[in-house]
Amino acid sequence: MTQSSLASPRPGGRPRDESRDHAIRSATLDLLAELGYDGVTMDRVAARARAGKATIYRRWPSKLAMVMDAINAFAEERMPTPDTGSLRLDIVEFLTSFHEAIRGGRGRIIAELISEMPRNPDLRNALRGGLWTQREASSHAIVEHAIARGELRPDIDHAILMEIGTAIILQRVLLTGETVDRPFLESIVDDIVIRYAA
Repeated sequence: MTQSSLASPRPGGRPRDESRDHAIRSATLDLLAELGYDGVTMDRVAARARAGKATIYRRWPSKLAMVMDAINAFAEERMPTPDTGSLRLDIVEFLTSFHEAIRGGRGRIIAELISEMPRNPDLRNALRGGLWTQREASSHAIVEHAIARGELRPDIDHAILMEIGTAIILQRVLLTGETVDRPFLESIVDDIVIRYAA
């Protein structure tokens, strides 16, 4: 959803109030963090955001649509596409923002939604069509920039190159609870990702 679409007048109505969208997304994220996906309802979001249910339904036709819009907006803000001029630094920054987005507080929401995916096909498909597509576009841009600079061979497998690090991070966040810090992320890039790319 673009800034222009939020601000443009709707047929037969007033311009859409972007501040209400922000309040509803924020309430959705807070409830996801507190209660998990199953605990989010339109009534609870309306009460938390101090918005009418009709206001919410005019924006999102379902709970799933509302949740995914909030998650995608959160990811766009927290996980921008790095372009440092260096493949190594781009991947380090990519993994850093990914880790920061899935750990603690609101960030933990994404990790919890991932764990919910096997039990909820609709959520799984929505995440794949939204958040994962966004992440794929970001990782594709990083790889293409590196190819253009001559840092990577053109036939490199984009997906594997960028999934190596995120898979290790997810395992530590979701399963083992082991430390993920800057030196660890740099070691992933230097000892595994860059070697795969060589």
